[in-house]
Parts: sequence; C-alpha cells; structure tokens
Amino acid sequence: MKIHVEVDETASEPDVTIRAAANTDVSQLVAALEAASASAKRLTLRQRGQNYQVRVGSILFLEAADHQVMVHTADDVYVTRQPLYELADALPTTFQRVSKSAILNREQILSLTKSVTGNLVKFQKSHKQLYVSRRYYKALKEALEREG
Repeated sequence: MKIHVEVDETASEPDVTIRAAANTDVSQLVAALEAASASAKRLTLRQRGQNYQVRVGSILFLEAADHQVMVHTADDVYVTRQPLYELADALPTTFQRVSKSAILNREQILSLTKSVTGNLVKFQKSHKQLYVSRRYYKALKEALEREG
C-alpha cells in the first residue's frame, strides 16, 4: 500500500480518496478511517442546564423518550432535542439501531445475551445495559461477528 499526503491550505476538512484495484476489499480500511474520524468528532449535548462537548467514541448508546434523546456514556447521561433519526444519520457506521427508540455503539459492547426475557447488551467499563428488540437482534449479532 502506498500513502500520499498533500497539504491544502484552502481545505476546510480532510478529503480522503482511496484508489484500489477492482477486486480489492477496502471495507476494513474505510472502517478504520471512520473510527479514527469518529473518535475526534464531538456532539454538543446538555446536562443540568449546561452544554457539553462529548466525544462520539465515548457514547455507549442513545435512547429516545418524550421528545428528547438521552445520550449515555459510561458515567453520564446527556440530553438533546435533536431527533434520533437525525442523530443516526450523523453518527459513524459503528452505531447501529437496536430498537425503535435506541441506537448503540458497537465498539463499546462487552456482551450480547439472548434469552427468553429479552436480548441484553452489556457495555464495557459501565454498569449500563440495553435491550435489543427481536427485529434488530440478528443484524446486530451478524455485525458483531463480522467485526470479530
């Protein structure tokens, strides 16, 4: 692989072009670039009347209720009035819908358990848990298996 870097003083953000042979699988490279970009990206969220800049990579999951979205990190819960579907479009591909009212960050998952009472996700370095609806369970499980 060859890497070329050009510095453009007029550019407002990085522009990455990948040129590869037709039979090349670049999905892992694209995922790595998106993950690196996501870890630097921040959302402005509210907590107790104050605005905070929260790194997207630190978000465990987002949950909609009562015309607001609660954004959970390992230690805190923030609120935004931005609709869940708009946030879903703005978040990197590591975020996946797991119910009508929730999206999670696959990179933060510790375990996924299927049981009679529900499909439960536990997160790394946190006591927080989230239920995955039956409709979304298979897609989540397959995505986790692909990522290893």
